Amino acid sequence: MARNLSLVSCILTWLFPFLALAQSDLALVARWEFESEETTKLRSIGTVHRDIPGPRSPLYPDFDATNTAIKLDGSGSHLEFDDPGTQSEFDFTSDEAISLEAWVQAESLRPGEFVYVLGKGRTTSSGATSENQNWALRIRERSQKGCVSFLFATPRKPNAKNADAHWHRWTSQVGFAPGRLWHHIAVSYRFGHPDSIRCWIDGKAVSGDWDMGGPTQEAPVVDNDAVWIGSSRGGSPGNSFRGSLDSIAIHRRLFDDVEMAQRYRTTDVETPVRLAPEVMPELEVPSEGVLLTLHAGMPSHTRWLNEGESIPPATMEILMESILLDRLAQSFDSWGIRSAWTEPVLVRFASDVVMPTGPQALMMRVRGLSRLWCNGDLVARADPIKGSPSGEEPMTPVTASPFPSTRMAEHRQQQIQVNIEVPSDGKVRLVLETIVGGKGFRTDPGETCLGWIDAQAQEVKLVAWGDSKRWIPYDDQHAIAQLDRTERLLERLDTKRRRKLASSQDAYWDARHAMAKRWVQEHPVEVPKSSSSQDVHPIDAFLEEKIHEAVRLDKQMQSQLDEAHKASARWLGESILPLLASKCGRCHVENRQGGLGLEDIESMLAGGDSGQPAIVPGNPAQSLLIQRVLADSSEERMPPGDQGLKPEEIQSLKTWISQGANWIREPLEEDQVRYSPKLDDAKFLRKLTYDLIGLPPTQKELEEYLADPGQDKRLRAIDRLLLDDRHADASMGYWQDVLAENPTLINSSLNTTGPFRWFLYDAFRDNKPVDRWVTELILMRGSPHEGGSAGFGIAGDNDAPQAAKAQILASAFLGIQTQCARCHDSPYHRSTQEDLYSIASMLEQKPLTVPKSSRVPSAFFENKTREALIKVTLDVDKPVQPKWPWPELLEGLPDAPEATRERLAMYVTSPQNQRFARVYVNRIWRRLMGAGIVEPVGDWEGAKPSHRGLLDWLANEFMKSRYDSRRLVRTIVTSQAYGREALGSNRKSSAAGRFFAAPDPRRLEAEQIVDALAYCSGRSLDVEELTFDPDARRPASNRLTLGIPTRAWMFANLANERDRPSLNLPRAQLIGDLLLVFGWNGARQNPRTDRETQANALQPGMMSNSLATQHFIRAVGGGALSALAREAKTPEDLVRRLYQRYLSRMPSTHELEFFSEVLSEGFEQRILASVSDDKPSVQESFAIPESAGPFPKVTWSNHLRPEANQIAMELERLARRGPAVDPWIEKQWRERLEDMVWCMINTDEFIWLP
Repeated sequence: MARNLSLVSCILTWLFPFLALAQSDLALVARWEFESEETTKLRSIGTVHRDIPGPRSPLYPDFDATNTAIKLDGSGSHLEFDDPGTQSEFDFTSDEAISLEAWVQAESLRPGEFVYVLGKGRTTSSGATSENQNWALRIRERSQKGCVSFLFATPRKPNAKNADAHWHRWTSQVGFAPGRLWHHIAVSYRFGHPDSIRCWIDGKAVSGDWDMGGPTQEAPVVDNDAVWIGSSRGGSPGNSFRGSLDSIAIHRRLFDDVEMAQRYRTTDVETPVRLAPEVMPELEVPSEGVLLTLHAGMPSHTRWLNEGESIPPATMEILMESILLDRLAQSFDSWGIRSAWTEPVLVRFASDVVMPTGPQALMMRVRGLSRLWCNGDLVARADPIKGSPSGEEPMTPVTASPFPSTRMAEHRQQQIQVNIEVPSDGKVRLVLETIVGGKGFRTDPGETCLGWIDAQAQEVKLVAWGDSKRWIPYDDQHAIAQLDRTERLLERLDTKRRRKLASSQDAYWDARHAMAKRWVQEHPVEVPKSSSSQDVHPIDAFLEEKIHEAVRLDKQMQSQLDEAHKASARWLGESILPLLASKCGRCHVENRQGGLGLEDIESMLAGGDSGQPAIVPGNPAQSLLIQRVLADSSEERMPPGDQGLKPEEIQSLKTWISQGANWIREPLEEDQVRYSPKLDDAKFLRKLTYDLIGLPPTQKELEEYLADPGQDKRLRAIDRLLLDDRHADASMGYWQDVLAENPTLINSSLNTTGPFRWFLYDAFRDNKPVDRWVTELILMRGSPHEGGSAGFGIAGDNDAPQAAKAQILASAFLGIQTQCARCHDSPYHRSTQEDLYSIASMLEQKPLTVPKSSRVPSAFFENKTREALIKVTLDVDKPVQPKWPWPELLEGLPDAPEATRERLAMYVTSPQNQRFARVYVNRIWRRLMGAGIVEPVGDWEGAKPSHRGLLDWLANEFMKSRYDSRRLVRTIVTSQAYGREALGSNRKSSAAGRFFAAPDPRRLEAEQIVDALAYCSGRSLDVEELTFDPDARRPASNRLTLGIPTRAWMFANLANERDRPSLNLPRAQLIGDLLLVFGWNGARQNPRTDRETQANALQPGMMSNSLATQHFIRAVGGGALSALAREAKTPEDLVRRLYQRYLSRMPSTHELEFFSEVLSEGFEQRILASVSDDKPSVQESFAIPESAGPFPKVTWSNHLRPEANQIAMELERLARRGPAVDPWIEKQWRERLEDMVWCMINTDEFIWLP
């Protein structure tokens, strides 16, 4: 290949004075020395520290005593250099030699990781794919050593059986020890000659293996992607170097052993690795607060630093109230999407305090390796966290607390007590360092704390800051309140950091949205003029237009019909149309197989792809419809299979055609076009609040709203609720269903996913534009197990996971149903198997072959007696290329990145794809109005919109508003159509008969029912943490935690696969059972839009008799019922308050009289003067009741022990018993109060929206 070396040399010399191109060695392509006096223009990305001491004499005599290097932090920081262009000196092909060398000081290497020293390609920037590795020099951790790895990719072969066959990786068998010493590494290779590979570490030749892809004689990938130093793959922390680099060079020749032996000289003899001296860190500690710093990427979770290592810089600093923490702040990627911490993480607390002088005692509770400093002295240590066996670990006894009031220690939290001496001035600096996470562990600190054992007060107090007199006791009551304040603080910090990181992409999305706005301006939709008013909402104008036109045509038709035609219209509606829908509808009404539609007379006369009309009015014998239903051949006869028409049905069709095939619709029913009454204010607020935040209004909100005389109070209520953070909660259950979010607490099963619920929740809380969050969902970023959108990409036990994701995306955002195309071309849709796998290949970013387990056996098509309804037109042994299969959806393909997943995201969400905006607004319309403008919402093939203009206008407004979902919701709920009583039957009607004169009735979703019960009770859901690994001794990839649910959407499938009592979560299961009967399903193996809404016997049974509802209506101390009972002045006052709380209205006269009479008896004596037992202390909602005694914790590690089942059964008994009632309320009167609440929650009014 011809080279323009002089041009390259000139360019590099001009750009980088420090980049030495040796004129005496034309084989030298580039050398980077990183000298301190050089002014580099090499692009620095992230935290790149310059002027760091490099290898220096006398230890390394070939270097100056002032030699400098660069240092990288492993977070993705790197240096970039653009390839000068095609056929540059950085491009290598067959028979060309390459040698790469560098001096490295690797501070630490995490188990199994590959970090980049130098590489060309695989940057994933500027649209490049992740498979274009031209060449790379890397370091791989193996057995705590740094082994040298050489990597390149060859062009992918379409028919390759092994998806990774085009990757070729060679790794040395031996390595160097990470630490303070510098090492020289080098590799030489002639492409196309696999035996030419040679490697040297510190001047010594080392052997290795082709451990991926095997040796190859093929040429590498060659393109114009950039050269990166210190990282790859878009700055992935898992591929980023941590430590210092110097003297990096690229050569176009091979090295030999003699030359390499001269490259490395040192005066140091090999010394064993030693632990660094332990010294309390010098910190600037604030005077009013506890300093918390988090340091990601510690060398190990089992030890402190070795010589030459250093504590990573603080990832974040937080000012805390006290030394108490039960979770870390969230980690986010550069786009603000949840990612995994670079573990292990050092958690460091520091506080300057004033304590009583003399001997004192401290108590620390930590999960892993920890140490406690006091005024510079190391006073206490804790051991590293240990791994988890699979069920047979002996039960861990409950840790004894110093005092009865002290909060119980969490399972396997190490409790260490230590004596200290406080000096005469009382001033003490305390520093607690604990390492969280590590290989094989979740990054979860447990309830980490430091307490002062106050012997005089006989209690432990949480160490805070300043004078110890202000410190709070470490008991349940105070600790819960403190943890709640800390959680709110972390949520605020998480939100601020997430939004700041996300803003890095704002410029791109601003440009995208400006393009969308231009598209809307070029494709305006005219709003019809209303005949009733000048000031009418556009939605109401569109609805009014269709209703008026339908009424006009109906009157015109009715005036022209005689009795015979009216009878014909009745016959058409009662006989012919139902017959066509039931027997032919799947293929020719809902869809148009063969291009033929039977939904109206125009389609029948037009015919299908054959060009022959389906019917010839007056001539049944010439009508294709009759010919096909009477055909002798099973291949020709329709409907196919055993669905043939009965003789009387065929005769009905013949008679209808012979009489002229009159298509006279039945007259309009008045109910179809009559507007339902406007909701009164109380009903409107109830409906609106449930729709916008998923909860009923509070009594205060209701009273203030009803008392507000303003004409715009509905609008103000809408705006208030749309700004409420809980608006995100209201949408979660719906999108979890549509996108089939299916995390599992135990082993992976069919179509289990990661918990990408948190990605959705963050997006909804931040009101992220819909096109943006859908793009990020498709790109599958962040951590798959800690809540990133990458969790969407997981499909457990699925032979073609990306095909499953392609099906979900097509239905959710494009209205294209591809479910059948998983194994064959769809018999009822136009989508083919190739269409589905084309999208799947775009997601996978490489060609895919249909798995054998997803193919129709060839025997199915052999010896068939009739033409099979299904077809396979795809050569299933041929890989399907990544390509967009539906160009008809786009008005010209937009400019899109080369990487196929990014390209797919662009095609799905671009303004040129009007289907995306229309499908989304149709989904939101259906959620709020009970029926879609297009039905079904996830399958648009053959479907017609009931209001084409309205759909287009909503889509335009949505795009114009920057794809703002809240603005879309506001547009709909401010219409008169939304504010009417739900008396419609739009979903059951055809598109032509769907008028939306009234919204359809909607039952509360399962999550809303549970949330309302908890909300009205004034209590939390009171369930366990959703995990089988509460002590975080397994990685998140193996055992998830979904936290403690605060809203019903946070629940998940609780099945433990083995039906073992020891793995039950009994309080969560009570809630799960209630959710299930109202249509919720935690095991979402497939996407769905519609839940089962048909009434069944279980629903009233659960509402009236389930333990969950009984617990929710119990008058518990600290709950709302107890408070209302105490505060009420009269029985009537109490009844009114309860009706407002549960049903969002005032009681009727009859209801008020009836329930007031019930509560009058004993009302004055309802509050007891005293109780026999002491007043129960406040307990944590998810703590084991003190009366039950302390139980050892059951986890995955010990669940097979016999005691585990016994403990679990006792906990189930306690869960069924439920929370303790308020002992200060007289029992019989309390039960009557609870009976009244039971009556209210068992009415239709409670579970149906107005």
